[in-house]
Amino acid sequence: MEYKTDKRTKNLTLRDIHVGDWVQVWSEQAERYSPPLKIIQICDDGTIYLVGSDEERPDPWEEDIKDVDALPITPELLKGFGFEIEVNKYYDDKIRYNGKTFAYLSLIDKDTCEYRINFYIYMHQFIAYVEDYFNVKIEWKGVEK
Repeated sequence: MEYKTDKRTKNLTLRDIHVGDWVQVWSEQAERYSPPLKIIQICDDGTIYLVGSDEERPDPWEEDIKDVDALPITPELLKGFGFEIEVNKYYDDKIRYNGKTFAYLSLIDKDTCEYRINFYIYMHQFIAYVEDYFNVKIEWKGVEK
């Protein structure tokens, strides 16, 4: 069965991801993505074990790598991870976490609403940078409706 690639972000491989990365899972039946999920185990056969947060570690579930996709960088997802966005009318918006400025959010394609932070275009890349470089722990906090 072929994927509807126009609805999906980058399909990840085992070489693209690490334990602790945040990803999303594509559901063919619903034709939509899961909320952000954290990788807690990666197996050689392509099985990925995921949880919604560190509080849910006792109840992980497994997915095949073919259904695991990268989280795009969007203002909504950044807010869901606890980042603050300082909107700038003329330049790129500032990304803050606990009052510290980490980077600048750039809209690179108005038609697809594709964003970039520095040279990162996926959340797992940006979060890994922030956690490693600034020694902070980023967790999914959810999106307000």
